[in-house]
Amino acid sequence: MKKIRLIVLIFAILFGISISTTAHAKTTVATPTLFIHGLGGTKKSTDGLITAAETKVNAKKVMTITVAADGTLDVQGSFSKQVKKPLIQINFTNNEASTTTQTQWLTKALQLLQNKYGVTKYNVVAHSAGNVAFFQTVTQKSVKLPTLKKYVILAGPFNGVVGMNDAANQNQLLKHYQPQTYYAANNYYPGYQQLLDVSQRFPKHVKILNIYGDLNDGTHSDGLVTIQSELSINYLLYKHNDQIKNVKMVGLSHTELHKSAKVNQKWIKFIW
Repeated sequence: MKKIRLIVLIFAILFGISISTTAHAKTTVATPTLFIHGLGGTKKSTDGLITAAETKVNAKKVMTITVAADGTLDVQGSFSKQVKKPLIQINFTNNEASTTTQTQWLTKALQLLQNKYGVTKYNVVAHSAGNVAFFQTVTQKSVKLPTLKKYVILAGPFNGVVGMNDAANQNQLLKHYQPQTYYAANNYYPGYQQLLDVSQRFPKHVKILNIYGDLNDGTHSDGLVTIQSELSINYLLYKHNDQIKNVKMVGLSHTELHKSAKVNQKWIKFIW
């Protein structure tokens, strides 16, 4: 009997050590928040957002991924498992490339984070056309990416840009935020119908905060993107995702949306 008890005790000790070792090996990487600028944007488009997060919730910028015009990734910094709220800034050297081209670059960046740094989950804060490029990225067919958890949209031009193909009070929203007119593709953006066609591939169970500006001057726009264009994301996903929260910021222009203390307060609270 004593021998049996001894054997059981030995196995229990060994089993306990095994569990401890396994638990240590499965230490997970913290969920990073990625920042993406739009067409014509630069690092300055997201610098203020990053600084606000570092100041208000002790987040930390750990990496900058700069995409060269040929798609080469230049990574500065390193992803640390010790940082609880890591921030990663993505910049495009050619900031006038089409969103479809930017989609290829974002895919490479996300797969780098996944394959080299072990990132399994992530959040995104995108401004302007960065949202269209990101939407195209996560709705590609047969592309494996980390799991998107939270997504902050700032002034997303999903159905047109003022002076390009849209104009103040030219288009209207119907039921479920469906645009009355679907604008066609151009040299910079895909057509709204193209986004609608792939929308069913948008990741499941994503919480979305859609922040948009209204100058309150009768144009129903932020000066560059109309409210119908910004709210049309709801129709893209209304059969797919019911976790979109729309927030209108009265008096803020397109660029002021990524410089506003009030906007920072809202998206930071949403992410963390």
